[in-house]
Amino acid sequence: MYNISVIRTLLFVPSHIEKMLHKSLCFDADCIAFCLEDAVPNDKKDEARVILKEFLTSKKSFNKKVFVRINSIETGYTLLDLMGVACEQISGFVYPMARNADDVKNFDAQLSLVESQIGLPKDYFSIIVLIETPGAVLNAFDIANASKRVIALMFGCEDYMAEMDSRYSENEMSLFVPRSMMAIAAKAAGIQAIDTPYVNIDDISGLERFAGIGRDLGFTGMLVLSPKQIEAIKRSYTPTDEEIAFAKAVVEGERYAHQIGRGIIIVEDKFISPPTVKQAKRLLKRYDDIIDFESKKVYKNE
Repeated sequence: MYNISVIRTLLFVPSHIEKMLHKSLCFDADCIAFCLEDAVPNDKKDEARVILKEFLTSKKSFNKKVFVRINSIETGYTLLDLMGVACEQISGFVYPMARNADDVKNFDAQLSLVESQIGLPKDYFSIIVLIETPGAVLNAFDIANASKRVIALMFGCEDYMAEMDSRYSENEMSLFVPRSMMAIAAKAAGIQAIDTPYVNIDDISGLERFAGIGRDLGFTGMLVLSPKQIEAIKRSYTPTDEEIAFAKAVVEGERYAHQIGRGIIIVEDKFISPPTVKQAKRLLKRYDDIIDFESKKVYKNE
């Protein structure tokens, strides 16, 4: 199974436009999701599968981690998508419009079938599940635990807002609760939480504010709609020099506390207790994962 520890940026790319497939590899996104769902008109889906499969199999490996966003089971296209594009170059699939755990279990079964038919090991493909409805938000924890393939939950706000009859509000407060609930569910399940995209493409300052809130809520990355958003999002989801320095000071402070027989100490005028130390160690591990991730020029399935 593909071990994916860093997904700060996930760039969606339409699969029926061949030049966009090639161009996407030039962008510095951590991962790419080639889309067979909403980005492809119904009358172009057959063509998109052929174009994408030829593109994928023309390469031995990619300089990006590659996913494919397929159509949900209720559309009747899921198995066609899987049989049309599944190959060893793909890390996994983005499953959209999941409403409950059974949707993911059914998709897991389809992946097992496809893996067997094309000669890949069981559990070769990972799943990123898109949470896009009020019901899915409420079922997010069960969805996250429905399959061991699930490596991340990703929030999609547009369908959610349509079903809720809600509106964009100042500082996106209308999305605060579902974003929080989804991040909590993902972290409780021990997987990554990928935030909904920021739809105002040219508003980089607004994007930075939005991504900062997402990171504060516990998200580990964000869906990207435009390459121009990548740099700001990666920066938002990478620990800063100040955060790293403080985390190291906390860990060193823990060592000193043990030496003098104390459980709580003060570091940089802040009380430091065991939970603070735990969080500091997690941040340093996250940073090490990012450094290791960035050092690799080509990513392959493992």
